[in-house]
Amino acid sequence: MPSAIRTRICLGILFISCSTWAQNGYRLTSQSIEVDRASHWRAWSAPIGLVDITTSGAVQPSTVAPSINASLNATQFSYELPGALASFYDNSVNDSGVLSATGGIKRARTNARTAPRIMDGDATTYWEPDADDELADWQVEIDLGRLVSATRIVVRFVDDSPEDRADPFYQFRVHTATGQNPFDEASNPTLEYQLAGGTTAPNTDQREYSFDLKPVLSHTEEWTGQLVQYVRIAVTGRRGTYGEEINEEAFQALASADRGDVENIWLIGGEERLVTAEQYDALSAEQQGGRRYYRRERPRLSEVEVWTAGDNVALGIVDRGGSVLEGNPNAAADLAFDGSIRSNWNATVYSTVGDIAGWGLLKIDLGALLRIDAVRMVTRRAALAERVLYGYQLRGSDGAVAPDGSLIWETLSTDDRLFNQDTRLFEDRFDSRPLRFLEFRNLDTARRTKAHLGNRHQSVVTEMQIYSSGSVPEVVMQSDLIDMSAPRILQSISWDADLPEGTSVQFRTRTGDNLREITHYYLLTGEEVSKAEWDDKPTFFRGPVETETVPGSGWSNFSQAYLEPGERVLSPSPRRYMIVEARLLSDNPDTAATLRSVSIATLRPVASQLLAEITPQRDVPVGEIVDFDLYLRPSFITTTGGNFSRLRLTAPSRSSIALRGVDVGDEEDIAGAPSTSYTRVDSLFTDAGGRALSVAGEGTDTLLIQMPTALRASSPDLVRLSFSSIVFQSGSTFRLEVASAAQPDSWQEADGGDAVGDELSFGSGLTVLTPLGGSHLLLSDASSRVFSPNGDGINDEALFEFSVLRVNVDREVGVDIFDLGGRRLRTLRERRELANGLYRLNWDGRDEDGTLVPPGIYIVRYEVDADAGGTTPAGLISVAY
Repeated sequence: MPSAIRTRICLGILFISCSTWAQNGYRLTSQSIEVDRASHWRAWSAPIGLVDITTSGAVQPSTVAPSINASLNATQFSYELPGALASFYDNSVNDSGVLSATGGIKRARTNARTAPRIMDGDATTYWEPDADDELADWQVEIDLGRLVSATRIVVRFVDDSPEDRADPFYQFRVHTATGQNPFDEASNPTLEYQLAGGTTAPNTDQREYSFDLKPVLSHTEEWTGQLVQYVRIAVTGRRGTYGEEINEEAFQALASADRGDVENIWLIGGEERLVTAEQYDALSAEQQGGRRYYRRERPRLSEVEVWTAGDNVALGIVDRGGSVLEGNPNAAADLAFDGSIRSNWNATVYSTVGDIAGWGLLKIDLGALLRIDAVRMVTRRAALAERVLYGYQLRGSDGAVAPDGSLIWETLSTDDRLFNQDTRLFEDRFDSRPLRFLEFRNLDTARRTKAHLGNRHQSVVTEMQIYSSGSVPEVVMQSDLIDMSAPRILQSISWDADLPEGTSVQFRTRTGDNLREITHYYLLTGEEVSKAEWDDKPTFFRGPVETETVPGSGWSNFSQAYLEPGERVLSPSPRRYMIVEARLLSDNPDTAATLRSVSIATLRPVASQLLAEITPQRDVPVGEIVDFDLYLRPSFITTTGGNFSRLRLTAPSRSSIALRGVDVGDEEDIAGAPSTSYTRVDSLFTDAGGRALSVAGEGTDTLLIQMPTALRASSPDLVRLSFSSIVFQSGSTFRLEVASAAQPDSWQEADGGDAVGDELSFGSGLTVLTPLGGSHLLLSDASSRVFSPNGDGINDEALFEFSVLRVNVDREVGVDIFDLGGRRLRTLRERRELANGLYRLNWDGRDEDGTLVPPGIYIVRYEVDADAGGTTPAGLISVAY
């Protein structure tokens, strides 16, 4: 079966594995959605192995250690074996005809039940060989579950104590193996073990041994350690019942199982001879040389630690949501990332010609942004000289893109990697940096293989190991599908997090009302196939059929990021379903953000649907006052009694709004004679019966309207707002919200759509488009082109009024004042997150030092950075006293 739990909601972030730990990653209350428990976070999808969740309910990016004890997590790795090897691997399981082994104890010839204790990280637990077994059986084999680059092996024995006696091994040897056998045959059970260390003299008191491992194949200078998957500890000498000589009192105090031998000494002719107890008792007092008492040997092995050159994050790339792609579809490049010495990627030498163009170019998506500091390549077939790597180039990217949309790459390998004779182990080590993508190009720079002519030549890459260290710089988690049972208004999103310097958290949301189901068909091997292939298989080959629920039609895209707790939810609502994405960031390898909880405030909607449409929508003049009509069509659920009487209209780019009128009626009425029209009479908007609207915010970018009568299910089904405003950017979107008098500050946003027929409006939605091209600045006349900053309160300041157009990004905008000699006297600046809009900047006639400038003529230059080139129109202004 695949590791992914297919009954969950899988929402498909590009680099997030869809596997989850549980269901129901939230708690729904009457007024909020809460995520604040460990069980909640476990239900969120996250990159496998890159997130830590505490029992208290906090979530944190994992920290990757620069070196790990590979014994501790061996059980997390498994691999397939030929069926003929089942009897040689105690850690193997046959599942529906597929034999697989999981890291752990490969074989213990004595006391196998307790052997796993030597890999549990607990110094107080141990494996003790059975004293009744032959010495040849006093050995244990460890399977790390994958191939590692091991730099040392540490063997630890239990500490001795008077209450619980323990001994180290008297004599022992440590051997390692990669998984290869002498004949390189997959079904051959013999492993090529080689000596890594051991005792050089009988040992009675040393409790810890450390054995450094050196590479055995030709290697680059940076390479350290040895390739290891299996470790064998073999005891070669023991003391048995002669563990330690003790006095008679201590001997008698021992349990019978702990008592060793007793030596009876006969003194004769100045020599000592050993006799039986009966013989000893029959000796005279002068011949009795005393008795020597021994406790039984208790050889207790506590831990076998295999320390590595790093934590290889290349393992599990696909499970993490990444990928491994090669130009040759038959090359099986994934075999270079399976943690096995037994398999290889047959890498064609890179070529740009013929039918092999692009082969030998390996593209790796790590599945997440990681701090990478080293990459290793292993080629094991030393006997096949023609399969050697003739050279390569390694590049990396953090995911940043160039203007043409391609990834920006940096070369990680050195120039000497372009040529190779017989090196088998390669390491490229560099300063740690965040990387998401790697690119490996198998090269023959010397053209020995004639690949440049289209010749097919393969090199063998057995394993590629990628090393990371420090906190994960970016972790993206995604909630399971949040079902609110009925549509709700989403008000604000808040969270509780610890954010050390250099860390941050961000959130995004998306919403929808529709779901769809995808059916997955599996064989017993775990392979996913099409329904037709599944139907064609015999019944005993068919695996499970599972259904996956995913967002359906009408879902919004993910919102812009929420950066501060308490921000308004930007995704459309009311909606029934919601998905939340959390992004935990760190630019410091020594620190990480800790996220405890997320809360989303919700409300019952005042209307089941609010559909809005604006006109005109196309070819709207930019930077000019335009008359708009906005149509709102509400739908109500009669059983809930929903209604609203408050409307809030927000213009884009801080544009001011001037209300012209409000009409209420059916669509036919609006097109002809509306049932109710509120028109301006002096300073008020009143209908024919004298009822008035309450209007606030005219002349600003937010207009508030309080209607004298609430709209509900029994009311006419259309509202028209007529107003004037300015558009500064094509694609600008107006926003309309409504609220009830009972909850005046709980706003429900209208969805853009096709609210009326073409008789009233051609188009759909609340976004307006302007003609393409044109200037980025539109100047208005200054309040006075001559002013006198003499402090008399009359014409003391100059007003520079201008509009910025088509710059819908964060930019600094302003005015520079120069004298006629070109010397800059004063700089006036304003910065906005969205630069579009109307600007009014005042100059008091002073320079940067605060000194009044002398009378005369001055140059005014307007500044705006518009990407396509800075716009700098200029004018003149006079100062007079």
